[in-house]
Amino acid sequence: MPKLNIFIVEDEPLIARVLKQTVQYIGHHVCGTATSFDGAVRGLQHAGADLIITDIMLEGEKTGVDLANYINKYLKIPFVFQSSVIDQLVIDEALKTDPLVFMPKPLCSRVLIDAIASAL
Repeated sequence: MPKLNIFIVEDEPLIARVLKQTVQYIGHHVCGTATSFDGAVRGLQHAGADLIITDIMLEGEKTGVDLANYINKYLKIPFVFQSSVIDQLVIDEALKTDPLVFMPKPLCSRVLIDAIASAL
């Protein structure tokens, strides 16, 4: 299986660490991390990401849905949502952005592994 460069956007440090460790454990590279929309946009410009894993709720005013719309418009990189959001309207808005996968929190390693495999 080829190694992917994966960019993680998560504002909860513990969850970000678990995501990073899991990605590395299964043999992929974390090419960057961010906690907000603005940080992600800056980081993604030079990260060389093959896949983005993003939460819906981020630091600041803009959300992961805003980031997904930006990715679709300017970057054309596949992305995966992972979130603890239970508001169906927010989930519906997120799904309209056409993520590869929507993973609910708490995160299951097997679901993450399958989501990354879908990017290949």
